[in-house]
Amino acid sequence: MEDKEGTLLVGKGVSLTGSIIATGAVHVYGEVNGEITAQEIFVGISGKVSGDVKVDVADIQGEVVNSLEVRKTLIVRANGKISGTIRYQSLEIEHGGLIEGQIDKLPLKTEFESLPIKTTSVITNTDD
Repeated sequence: MEDKEGTLLVGKGVSLTGSIIATGAVHVYGEVNGEITAQEIFVGISGKVSGDVKVDVADIQGEVVNSLEVRKTLIVRANGKISGTIRYQSLEIEHGGLIEGQIDKLPLKTEFESLPIKTTSVITNTDD
């Protein structure tokens, strides 16, 4: 793991309770009970997250319980387990990975949705 600004590491044997807001990635090898909002989350084999998680990218080798919303890519590794409400844009599950609960695919967002609509007026001269 690189030392990047906005990154949080919860090490093996560490238990953290509360809300986490990170501009970068959250790496969990211990236990987190609470809300996590970040760009990315990585839950290691020994990691467990119980709470509401909202991220762009999730890579799960451990366990996530309650609510997981992934705006881009969700990867569930062979040892990963997710249970609860799961919302994702793109999903990859390795053989042995487990997801259970309410599972919803987020609507695809395209670049066109964010483009402003321009209107043009055409004035013609009819005095010929």
